[in-house]
Order: sequence, then structure tokens, then C-alpha cells
Amino acid sequence: MVDFTDLLVLMVVIWTAGKIFRAFNLPVIFGELVGGIIVGPALLNLVAIDSELIKVVAEFGIFFLMLHSGLESDPDELLGAGKKSIMIAIGGALVPFLGGYYTSILFGYPVTTAFFVGMGISISAIAISARLFKDHKMLNSKVAHLSLGAAIIDDIIALILFSLALNLAETGSFELIPLAILLAKVIAFFVIVIWGGSKISPYADRIIHFKNKGFTLTLIIALLMGLIAEAIGLHMIIGAFLAGLFIREEVLDNKVFEKIEDRIYGMSYSFFGPIFFASLAFHLDFSAFKTVPLFMLTILIVAILGKILGSWIVTGGILKMKRMESLTIGLALNNRGAVELIVASIGLELGIIDEKIFSVLVIMAFVTTVFTIVAFQPVAKRLKASS
Repeated sequence: MVDFTDLLVLMVVIWTAGKIFRAFNLPVIFGELVGGIIVGPALLNLVAIDSELIKVVAEFGIFFLMLHSGLESDPDELLGAGKKSIMIAIGGALVPFLGGYYTSILFGYPVTTAFFVGMGISISAIAISARLFKDHKMLNSKVAHLSLGAAIIDDIIALILFSLALNLAETGSFELIPLAILLAKVIAFFVIVIWGGSKISPYADRIIHFKNKGFTLTLIIALLMGLIAEAIGLHMIIGAFLAGLFIREEVLDNKVFEKIEDRIYGMSYSFFGPIFFASLAFHLDFSAFKTVPLFMLTILIVAILGKILGSWIVTGGILKMKRMESLTIGLALNNRGAVELIVASIGLELGIIDEKIFSVLVIMAFVTTVFTIVAFQPVAKRLKASS
């Protein structure tokens, strides 16, 4: 019989830590990380880090978190994203990516690791950005629409870079033709799912969802797209993410979609996801504070300034937006969340990065998010006062 003791201990601790973080208006996922640190080998060592049960649940966590990320990324907004959002997304992803890449090269890391670090700090957290605008009653503002549109595109850019990073790790070098083929596969997969979903949705809703609540179908589609992604040389998480986009486009009945989204959210953030985030803490190497402190500090600075500068080049320099609008957008894109932690864990699992680099990326995600939450309030207040 399977022993559920480790799972119970982990759930109790991360639930408590999540409650405490929520009370301080901090992202719950970081509370779950702290819970993992407490019960893991770093402190109390109450949970076996080699538990097969926890490993399986954590794998499901990756799958459901990416599926939910797709569900919360409205493809209508993606298809309707104007040139401004696309430009902001490119600027907001490119500058930190290049900063992370060349910083890693400067510190002597190999190209594969440097590419992965650059990709890791280029990601933004859509959910946290949306929460910031909602909390400050700015969800319907121009800067919110531009920021959230850019954040969605930013995630897609990050997943494309993630695929390139896996290919680079596999081949060990940038080979133009294989790289171009892989890039074409990723782009084609995204285009077919997003554009094709919008075209077949009126018919699929009538045929497939006839007397069907759609939840089981959602899981089938997600698993199928995950397998298709792996079959064409991509990673399963891209298929799961795109399945969320497809379902979001396919389900026309809002009540049906809300039920599906609610169940996926519950599985993602109430059970599977928290176990995944807590299990990440088992691999945190706190010796990084002693062994690579300068690299860690530099990556933190590059991650924060890279997002702000990258979006500022577009919003202030090209689009001629007001200074406070540019700063608000730069801050809104500066937080990191589930997707960044997922790709970092996969990089660690595949040996692309070691535990020290993994720890740097996790700490970077936490610090940049807290920085954004603290800095966003006075900036948003000044923006609203000036408008």
C-alpha cells in the first residue's frame, strides 16, 4: 500500500505557508516554496525527497499548471493584440534575454546554460500582472490592456525560446537548418491551434459538446496535444499550454468554460501545483549565496532593469508614451511566476542547468515579483493622479 504520510505533511505545511503569504499580499506559490524548504532537506527533513508519489504528483502539477496558463490566456486577446503589445512583448523579452545570456557568458558558463538563463529571466507572469491591475482598479486602463497583451505574447516567445534551448542542449551547437526546422514547427503548432481553433469552434461546440460538460474532453485534448508536441520534437508543456488556448477558443458557452476553468484551477493550484512548487524547494542549493553571490546579484539586476528598459525602449522611445505609463508597463511585466519555475525545473531535470543556477533562477523569480508588488503601488498611484 502507498504511504501517504509524506504527502499529508507536505500539504499541511505548504497550505499554512500559503495562508501566511496571502495575508501579506504575496504570491502563494512562493509560500509553497517556503513550505518545501521547511519540510525538505534544507531544514527539518520531514519528507523523503525521493518519494515516487510526490514525484508523480509534481509531474501532474507541471501538466495542469501549463494547461491552466493556456486557459487564462484569452486567444481573442492574442489574435487581437495590436502592434503596440507585440512590440512591447518583443522589447520586454529580448533585452533581459540578451542581458541574461551575456552575463552568464561573462561569468564563464557554457552557451547552453547561458541561453537557458536568458530565457528564464525573459518570462513574465500573466496572473500576477492581472492581479496587480485588478487590485489597483486599473484592469480596464490602456496600460493594463497593453501589459496583459504583451505578457501573453511574452509567454509564447518564452516557450519558443524554451524549445530552442532544449534543441541546443541536445545538439550542443546552433545548427542553422535544424534550428530553422524546429522554429517552423513551434510557430506552425501555435498558428494551427490558435487560428484553427477559432475557425472550427462553432462546429466543435455543437458536435463534441452535445450533452457533454466538457471537462473530460479538456483532459483528453490536453493529453493529446502534449503527445503531439513530443512527437514533433517539442516538449509536453507546449502541448498542454496550447490545449488551454484551444479549449478557451473552442468553448463558446461561458458557463461551460467557467466550470472547466474552475476545475482545472482547483487541480492546478489546490493540489498538484502546490506539491510541484514545494518539491522545487528540495533542489534549492543555498550554497549559491556563498559560491556565486556576484553572479546572483548581477542576474537580479539584469532581470529587473532588463524588463523595465526593454519595455521602456518601445513604450517611451518608439510609441512616445508618458513616462509613468512606460514605467507602469515595465513593472507589470517584471514579475515571474509558474511558467518560469516550470521551465527552470525542466532545465534542472534534463541537466541543462545545475542546482546552483536553478537556485539563482528561483530566487530571481521571488525577488523580482516582490520588487514589482512593492514598487507598483506608488507608480500606479502617480499614474492615476496624472491622468
